[in-house]
Amino acid sequence: MRSRIQAAEMAHLLLSVSTVNKHKPWIETSYHGVITENTDVVLLDPPLVALDKDAPIPYAGEICAFNIHGLEAPFEAVVLNGTSGEGQLRARGLVDCELQKEYTFIIQAHDCGSGPGGMEGKKSHKAVVHIQVNDVNEFAPVFREPQYRAAVTEGKIYDSILQVEATDQDCSPQYSQICNYQITTTNTPFAIDRNGNIRNTEKLSFDRQQHYEIQVTAWDCGQKRALQSVPVHIDVKPVCKPGWQGWNKRVDYEPGTGSKQLFPNMHLETCGEPGVGRCWCLSPARHFRREAGSPGQDASLLQVNTDTDRTNNHAHTHSHLGRI
Repeated sequence: MRSRIQAAEMAHLLLSVSTVNKHKPWIETSYHGVITENTDVVLLDPPLVALDKDAPIPYAGEICAFNIHGLEAPFEAVVLNGTSGEGQLRARGLVDCELQKEYTFIIQAHDCGSGPGGMEGKKSHKAVVHIQVNDVNEFAPVFREPQYRAAVTEGKIYDSILQVEATDQDCSPQYSQICNYQITTTNTPFAIDRNGNIRNTEKLSFDRQQHYEIQVTAWDCGQKRALQSVPVHIDVKPVCKPGWQGWNKRVDYEPGTGSKQLFPNMHLETCGEPGVGRCWCLSPARHFRREAGSPGQDASLLQVNTDTDRTNNHAHTHSHLGRI
């Protein structure tokens, strides 16, 4: 008799259990989240909450788990309160914006079923979760070249002599873009704009200074400065002047030293002028010697004066040999 009563009670219990968990949990259809790189907490909108119409029945009306579908997603969802259905989404490890900026995956809520162990548990519909990784200004700007070099002609003002360029490895436009360049060398006749174009602020003179070296640094749009400045070398070239080059009006010669070349580097500079391709000229004297002199004359130095002129595309050189 007792065994029949126990069997009836068990059948009633199984019947009541099968009819208790009637409803599936409910969650939103989509979520948008933000996580800052190198952290693990995701801020979801709307918050992760699952509701079950079987509440407040134990187990059947409680949330036991949130499952994520997508093994490539480095996230997990945990239940903070099974009764209220509140959950939290977090990263399984630190995420890196430079490796991946966004993630999309599927999430489902599970109720606790008919008792411990989640027997006969029900699942919610699948919801889409989209996560954006916020950047941190980790990287400083780095110049593309270890140094830069350019040449200018004296007496000119240039809009741009050359352009330097720095890059940044951060993933967001705010931190990866270069917002400013600056010349850190003081008292130089140069300026630089936000695009890295260097110009001279005054006319340069070859006679005054033939070479400049300036240091340039860069900032990203998050105001992070380059760890190393870059050197910029600028050479000043003289203005080309057509005519004989490499000669002097005065040459001093000490008697007894033998034959001497007057102007070994002398050449005719045409500067590419039209009509100067052919030049009829008397080649200047390459050597000179001491000639016999008259008694009483100074025999210490022999002075040679050379005059050059150009007339109608003809060059004439006159050498006067002094007597000792």
